[in-house]
Amino acid sequence: MTDVSALLETIEAAVPAGVAFLDGELRFVRGGAGFAAVAGRSAADLAGLTVPEALPALSDRLEPVLREVTRTRTPVVGMRFETGESAAPDHARIWRVDCRPLPGDGPAGLCLVLTDVTAHTFATAFRTAFMQDMPEGLYTVDAEGGITSLNRAASEMLGWSQEELLGRPAHATVHLPGSDGTPVPDADCPLRRPAASIDEVFVRKDRSTFQVVCSVAPLRVGSDTAGRVVTFRDVTETRRADLAAHHDQKLESLGRLSAGLAHEINTPIQFVGDNTRFLADAYEDMWQLLMVYRECMAVELGEVSWDERTARAREAEAKADLEYLVAEIPAAVKQTLEGVERVASLVRAMKSFSYKDTAEQSYADINEAIRTTLTVARNEVKYVADVELDLDELPEVLCHRGDLNQVFLNLLVNAADAMEGRPDRGRITISSRLDGPDVVIRFTDDGSGIPEHIRQSIFDPFFTTKGVGKGTGQGLALARAVLDRHGGSIDVQSVPGEGTTFTLRLPADGRQDS
Repeated sequence: MTDVSALLETIEAAVPAGVAFLDGELRFVRGGAGFAAVAGRSAADLAGLTVPEALPALSDRLEPVLREVTRTRTPVVGMRFETGESAAPDHARIWRVDCRPLPGDGPAGLCLVLTDVTAHTFATAFRTAFMQDMPEGLYTVDAEGGITSLNRAASEMLGWSQEELLGRPAHATVHLPGSDGTPVPDADCPLRRPAASIDEVFVRKDRSTFQVVCSVAPLRVGSDTAGRVVTFRDVTETRRADLAAHHDQKLESLGRLSAGLAHEINTPIQFVGDNTRFLADAYEDMWQLLMVYRECMAVELGEVSWDERTARAREAEAKADLEYLVAEIPAAVKQTLEGVERVASLVRAMKSFSYKDTAEQSYADINEAIRTTLTVARNEVKYVADVELDLDELPEVLCHRGDLNQVFLNLLVNAADAMEGRPDRGRITISSRLDGPDVVIRFTDDGSGIPEHIRQSIFDPFFTTKGVGKGTGQGLALARAVLDRHGGSIDVQSVPGEGTTFTLRLPADGRQDS
């Protein structure tokens, strides 16, 4: 049955996990390429090895599990453990263990599947931390206004637990009065419409009120709007004017990015989960098919004709839908790997984007900061424009990287907003060049442009051309302040109806803070 062996090798190579078979004495009979990679040796070298010999780093935890499965003939599914805890964090790995006894009346044997779930676990932890550890309150509502989730800060500020609020109408529960205390009908609730920054009054569970600044963003599923994300913070006690502008602008960015980040992380995690469940079911079908092949090869069936054995094998292949599995398993594996890489890249981008500046400047890769910002803001841009990067090789720049990340985000979001209302997709070009001692960065869009009579006012605090509730007028004012702080400059060239270019100039060697 050479074809069976070849088929198993194909499946073992396709499954994004380590798959191996062990005999009743817990010696390896065969292992796929994925399992060989985990063991750090070739598949051929695995044959005959014990668990401690093949997997010395895992054997202390793994071998007792395998012996228990051998003894009880009870499968172990989804067990997880971590290795390398005492080493550097980058070397710690989290493993999922699935182990099943092989069916049949012959010698006991096991099928072992080891899956590295480090990236998936880290992505899930990141999503939880993002929701639960952010200081601003955040809740999501469905299209009808019912609360679907909230984070810890929202629960603490509102005085409700998540279980108490889920399913309740958000407006009637936490936002009944207007900012002046007058009740507002649900249909006129300002939180039903996307807005960058709104002053409102929220109601706690004990019916006491507090003043908040809110940001509302659509929660998109593909091109459809399935609900809204509302972020807010309590400004009852503290509202110093010089800090409010800076915080409001950050809240605007957070509100606009929250829905996109949730969608960008959730989508690949969903199809990774779906594909993993499909691969688990597919492998179960292949086990059953393998057992039929083994029965057809059994010595005790010597009196059974070859035609009857072939008929049994073909019947088992039809039951397993072998052709479908062979066609779909590689596609499922490819999608799974793409999903894991997408989550990992987004996690890396968020970690880089949320870099916390210290009082002192540090050297940073400006091109990488631009790419990171584009990854984080992808959901803001992808529906309205194509982005082209034209980045030259640059030296590292002495700067406050976190502040520059915010500037790049503001310019990118402004360019995307300039595309709204047009029938076709726009184009945004981001370029970087070294010009003598300076680094020059340009954000160019082919949007609506800026009329000449307001061009000199766009960097003024609180000046905005966006609709009421859409913009705070702080983005460009913050950008000029950041560039001034770096000893650089920001200029704008625009032609109404043709587009706009913002040019940023930074001294590569930085400027000492005063």
